[in-house]
Amino acid sequence: MPRAHIALIEDDPVFQSVVRQYLLNTGYDVCCADSGRKGIEICRTECPDIVLCDLKLPDIDGLEVIEKLLKVCAHTPIIVISASEKMSDIREAVRLGAWDYLVKPIQSLDVIENAVEHCLQRYQLEETYVHDVWELDAHIDILYQDDLIVGRLVEELLPEGELRLNNYRFECCINDAGQTPLWIDYRPLTEGKVLVIMAAAQNATEQDLLPLLVLKTMIDPLIRQHLSGHDNTLLSPGALLSHLNHELCHSQVRTAFDTLVGVVDTMKHNWLWAQAGDKFQPEPGAKPDLALGIWQHANFREHKMEHLHKIHCAFKGTELIVTAVPQTA
Repeated sequence: MPRAHIALIEDDPVFQSVVRQYLLNTGYDVCCADSGRKGIEICRTECPDIVLCDLKLPDIDGLEVIEKLLKVCAHTPIIVISASEKMSDIREAVRLGAWDYLVKPIQSLDVIENAVEHCLQRYQLEETYVHDVWELDAHIDILYQDDLIVGRLVEELLPEGELRLNNYRFECCINDAGQTPLWIDYRPLTEGKVLVIMAAAQNATEQDLLPLLVLKTMIDPLIRQHLSGHDNTLLSPGALLSHLNHELCHSQVRTAFDTLVGVVDTMKHNWLWAQAGDKFQPEPGAKPDLALGIWQHANFREHKMEHLHKIHCAFKGTELIVTAVPQTA
């Protein structure tokens, strides 16, 4: 049985053939179209699990294809593959509903497989979340009563130990009172910068581990694009919250999130951050904006602190601490 059924809309015969053969070899079922109209028809008749779509097609523009696909198969993940250097095209594709984008030339075909797996994982998490919300029964209750399963899910949402970069230490501290599901991460980026994230689902229960995992998968493509030099949304916390908010408002996850995101520049000693919802009250702090997932047109302000020595944020027994520590000889 194939891992998933993929529709590939690509007019370059060489690239189409290479990608198709690679995906077949890795266990996927693939159908191909060399034009936008053929691609739309294939998706209408075959209902693929995921769509790979070029933006530059011979008959109709790829952006128009995405719009039409959202009417044909509204919940099918779409990954854009584009040789265009205009980031405005790619951002417009994401705004229309694309789940991810890859920029040609593709350095390794593994990148395509990883993007497909990320989208499938997010789709499956959303489906599981919807099932949990609307069909909670004894089996679901038993699942969340299993401490081992819950423990594994919680581990997915917390960083692995402390991070030291230049003269900064990032750490997460949890005491016995920390029972509320919470996502905390600090991820090294380029040029000495570190992405800092804290997020909690409103009206949280143990079942809200799943929407937090969905939220986490929404950032994975942006991290990949940043590290490959194709997108710097992560460096603008306000833009990052806007992106996440748009994704949540168009997803199946009907949960609002309190979120704090920011970037620590460990070389320039700056802290740039944005905050949605008022559950997190960091030091230094600022007035928060509307929580994520409530209103798709919400705006998110950025705040900046220079000469950073310490960030502290606590929420129901869990603390995020960033401190400047003396350099060791």
